[in-house]
Parts: sequence; structure tokens; C-alpha cells
Amino acid sequence: MPGDDPELPRKILMTADAVGGVWQYAVDLCTDLAKSGVEVLLATLGPTPSSGQLGAIESVPGLATVHGDYALEWMENPWPDVDESGKWLLDQQQSFSADLIHLNGFSQAALPWERPVVTVGHSCVRSWWAAVKGCDPGPEWDEYTRRVRTGLDATNSVVVPSAAMGRSLSEEYGIPAQKTRVIHNSTRVPDHAGMQKEPFILAAGRVWDEAKNFGLLAAIAPRLDWQVRIAGAERGPDGGCKPSDGLQRLGPIPHFQLVEQLRHASIFAHPALYEPFGLSVLEAARSRCCLVLSNIPSLRELWDGAAVFLDPRDPDLWKFEMNELCRDFTRRRRLADLGAKRAQRYSSAAMLTGYLDLYGSLLSTQAKDGKAA
Repeated sequence: MPGDDPELPRKILMTADAVGGVWQYAVDLCTDLAKSGVEVLLATLGPTPSSGQLGAIESVPGLATVHGDYALEWMENPWPDVDESGKWLLDQQQSFSADLIHLNGFSQAALPWERPVVTVGHSCVRSWWAAVKGCDPGPEWDEYTRRVRTGLDATNSVVVPSAAMGRSLSEEYGIPAQKTRVIHNSTRVPDHAGMQKEPFILAAGRVWDEAKNFGLLAAIAPRLDWQVRIAGAERGPDGGCKPSDGLQRLGPIPHFQLVEQLRHASIFAHPALYEPFGLSVLEAARSRCCLVLSNIPSLRELWDGAAVFLDPRDPDLWKFEMNELCRDFTRRRRLADLGAKRAQRYSSAAMLTGYLDLYGSLLSTQAKDGKAA
């Protein structure tokens, strides 16, 4: 058991937020860590997790949660809250006495933790801006850039869910490659071989996020043979809202309902302009959907040979190719099988092993440094 090994953590303090895919990633990882004998305190920041989100983890032994109502570092004018949340997190650490800190954010890696720190780069504003806007963010993001760079300099290790995301962080903040490790995300959604598929297209994600590019699907939906359903919140944490006219809107449904939709969807469409990993894509592959994805580096890296890749800025191409797939059962079935096979690489066991290996390496180094001192 990891909790009995002096080179593996007995207690981990992990941060998360309930806004997007980081929540499900953290829940799944914390659950596996707790089952492995590691105590975890999951400290959530930003909007309060819903009762459904909390209900998914309330019965996991060895996992405790606390919530701090503080703005996240990528929100508008967050820095007073970020500073206060840093003090709050240090207080949580003092009470919990974790021997390793796992941050799903950047700036708080610069806090005086006195324990090894792992920082996971799920996404960042600068790489988002480059992919979506094609330029650098304005001067209003200078403090964000400074804080992220300081956090990345201070952390012991940077984890990324794809090599493409690692390259982006290196280009934007100058972190050395040897400090970065790729650990792919995973999902607990099982393979649903033999499910009865229905004639509809599904998309899922933060509808309000311009990077998801769901406006493309809304524009072409009236010209598609099948109905397009979209699951996800339309209103962002700052109140911003993106229209989704032309689509059947499912809203921010609970995860188990999303999985049920995936089980029956024949095609999963993901026209994202920016996607460091794409947990919804993995869940769709496990659910035997035919994947139609943006032709961007991260998705090519993860799914090349197991999906249809299209230019996310060419709606006419998406309309043509998806109608072709709607009319070709054999091709859909073949692509669904290829996607399900590829999804086996991104297992919960592989993710857990990757993190435990990293944690053990950092704790072993800390122990050797302590003896040398």
C-alpha cells in the first residue's frame, strides 16, 4: 500500500475547481489515491461545487473536501482573492500536514509549502489566447503571466496531459523540458460495447468558452441530416453567455446523464480551437462514439488514426463530412472501434501509476537532500 511506503505520500493536499473538466479529473484521481491508501484533502476554489458534484465523492473513504470561495487565477481581477486563497491553503496544509502538494493551478506553487509541489498544467490563458485569437493577450494579462511563470519556476515538477500542452507551456513561460512530465488524463467511464446507438450527434463542454467553437455546430446544424445535441453550461463564471441556437440544448447535466447520452450518440463532434487533452473526447471514445475532431496538435497526438480530423474554421467541411458519416454505418462502426481501442491507453490505472511514480521520485529526492543537509 502506498501509505506504508516511506517513499510514497501518506497525505496529499490537492487543489481543484468545479468549473470544467478539472473537477472530474480530480475526483477520479482522488478516488484512486484514496483506494490506494493515500489520504487526500481536496481543496476546491472558485464557484462552489454542486450537490451532484459533491455527492460523487462524499462516500469515498480517505477523501475529505474543503471549499474556499475565492476567484480563480484566470478570472477578471482575481489577485486579492488569489492572495487570500494562498493564506487559506497554507492554513489547510498546517492542519492537514500533507507530505506532498498537488496543484491544479499555477500561481500558488510559489507559496512557502516546505513540501514537494506538483503543478498540473491543464490549460493556460496565454496558450488559449494564441490558439483562439491568434495573438498574445493584452497588457491586462501581464500580472497573470508573471504569476504563472513564478509558480512554474518554483514548483518541483510540471505535469501536462499531452506533449502538445508541454510545448505550449515551454514556449509561453520558458520552463525546461526536463521539468515537465506527460501523464495522460483518464476516465472511469467503462467501454460500452454492444450499446444500441441512435441517429444523433453529441457535443459536450463549456458552451460559453470560445475555445470550444460550438458556434460552428450551431451554424451548420440546420443543414445536417441528424439532430445535434449539446451538453454543458452556457453561462460562464463571469456571467458571459454564448448562444447555441440551432442545437438541442441539454444544459449542464450531471455526469451520469452525460454518460447516458454518450452511450446512445452515434457521432461525437468536437470542433475545439484549443484543447490540451479533451476528457469528453475520451469519454466519447469509451462510449463507442465515432469521433469527429478538430485537426489541432493535441487531438492529433492523442487520437491520430482513430478519428476524423477537420479544420475547425471550415464549417462547410464539417457539414459535408458529418453528413457523409450519418449515411455510412460501416465507417462509423469502424471508427468507433478504433476510438475505443485507442482509449484503452488512457486508463485510470496508467494515470494512477504515473502520479505515484512521480510522487515517489519527489519524496525520495527530498529525503536524500535532507540526509545530505
